[in-house]
Order: sequence, then structure tokens, then C-alpha cells
Amino acid sequence: MTDPGEGQPDATSVLLPGPWAHRDVSANGVRLHAAEAGEGPLVLLLHGFPQFWWTWRHQLTGLAAAGLRVVAPDLRGYGASDKPPRG
Repeated sequence: MTDPGEGQPDATSVLLPGPWAHRDVSANGVRLHAAEAGEGPLVLLLHGFPQFWWTWRHQLTGLAAAGLRVVAPDLRGYGASDKPPRG
């Protein structure tokens, strides 16, 4: 198995264009990816194991069309977010 390099998304990332925007947010030195769409009151969609933001793609568009701001992050270790160090 190869290391994709620090700060680079691996093959499990799905960064496809769509009616959403991809953002990277840093928290305590950890880079987290999120897909977001819409404007209005915030709805935060959190995926389960072993999923990532793509699980919510249909809800992202539907909720945004209903006048909400929707954010679906990749939790640490999933999708395009940083992975914990191995050791």
C-alpha cells in the first residue's frame, strides 16, 4: 500500500463537481474536507462508518433547494479528510 502523501486526498476521496462546493477546513492541525450547498439555516449531515460525504449527495441538493445551507463533512480518517497517523 502506498502513502498518498501528507495533505493529499487518497483514492477513497470523491471530489466530483456538482451543485455543491468542496471546502477544506483546518482544526487543531487536522484538515477536514466538507461539501456544502445552499444558503439559509444550517443543516449538518454526519456520515456513519465506513461512509463519507458522498452518502449525502441527494440530501445536499434537496435540502439546499428547500432554502437551507447544508454541510456534509468527511470525518477524520474518511474521504478527503486527513487520516490519523499510523503507528
